[in-house]
Amino acid sequence: MRKPNAHGLGILAQLVAGVVLASWGGCLQSSSPSGTGGTPSLGGMVSAGGTQETGGILGSGGAVASGGIRESGGAPGGGSPGRGGVLGTGGLPSTGGAAGSSTTTGSPDAAAATDGASGVRDAGSGATEVAAPAECPAPPADAPADAITALNAENAARVAMGVPCASLVLTLCTSALNHCNYYTTNQGSATCQASSAHNEISGCPQYTGADPGARIKAAGYSGNGWSECMAFLGNPAGAVKTFIDSVYHRTPVLSPWYRDMGYGGGTGCDTIDFGPGTATAKTVTAFYPYAGQTNVPLSFNGAQEGPTPPVPSTGWPSGYPITLYGQGITVSAHQIVVDGTTTPLSHQWLDGDSTLGSTAKVLYTDAPLTANTTYHVTITGTTSSGSVSFDWTFTTGAGTSPGGGRRG
Repeated sequence: MRKPNAHGLGILAQLVAGVVLASWGGCLQSSSPSGTGGTPSLGGMVSAGGTQETGGILGSGGAVASGGIRESGGAPGGGSPGRGGVLGTGGLPSTGGAAGSSTTTGSPDAAAATDGASGVRDAGSGATEVAAPAECPAPPADAPADAITALNAENAARVAMGVPCASLVLTLCTSALNHCNYYTTNQGSATCQASSAHNEISGCPQYTGADPGARIKAAGYSGNGWSECMAFLGNPAGAVKTFIDSVYHRTPVLSPWYRDMGYGGGTGCDTIDFGPGTATAKTVTAFYPYAGQTNVPLSFNGAQEGPTPPVPSTGWPSGYPITLYGQGITVSAHQIVVDGTTTPLSHQWLDGDSTLGSTAKVLYTDAPLTANTTYHVTITGTTSSGSVSFDWTFTTGAGTSPGGGRRG
């Protein structure tokens, strides 16, 4: 039996309207950063060291859609204890929040977590600003205020689920801002509006690179690997919340193997560029929603994300997505039930999805979740070290679930 990891509680973002995402074809990613054991393969352009290669399909998304509905949120709360926890040798400690447990055989060592006060608010709060988690290092002194807001929103969720904090890197802020400058300048241009929101056309105003890898390299970032996500809000906290409330866009924001980030924004544009940063052990695992999380949204409309995730048997919307992060896990069984019952809920299971990649697995129920209800998730499988089991609960809120505009 492993020692349980403790989970702090986090806040992600302000509630926003008119949400639009560029795809995973919108969140584009390069090849795996070296030394980390791999990061998700997310479709879109595939490159090594910032140079574009063949082997990926560029998503068609990125067009701005009008309208959109207000996203759901949850009130601050301390959370209830959940079964489960972050599992894996080399797992990192986190402070505060509800404790969970997990089991494994054939892998005797695991990091113990530290109990603490649950002073960070839960995801989905309506707060307009996001406080910096005390566990995370301060950003650079000359970092832009909107980039700090995005960093804090991302780190609140990362701390809550027990993965390392992200670090704000000014070169990534530069590449992200440069791209929003290009995007906002050239929207509507017959010659300079690119086919994907992530692309730029040489010779056009504000051009700094044809693809994210080229722009990140031009800005001076030297990490081996990258990813880029876009939303069209002009709201850094709202953009992070929107990414987390999705299937494919969530992956780099909360990935243990992407620890550098930079935000740049403009009118109707949010870009986050990611890099590997400090290496994280391959044995780290985590999940979101995390153990004991409260006020979890009820549903997700995958028709608004591009590429579109597998459609549930009853059509969209589905239940809110559940992500398991881990490397080298072969899953043999997965189940979600209403806590206290034994009837499995019909769901989609994404494992080996060519867009999602190898280090993240996603489950979402075919039908939306029920308000004010606790759900119990179990996932079992094996690694090279032996058997592994994840067993935890989370509780939904009462409000409207994330909707937003089209995720392209």
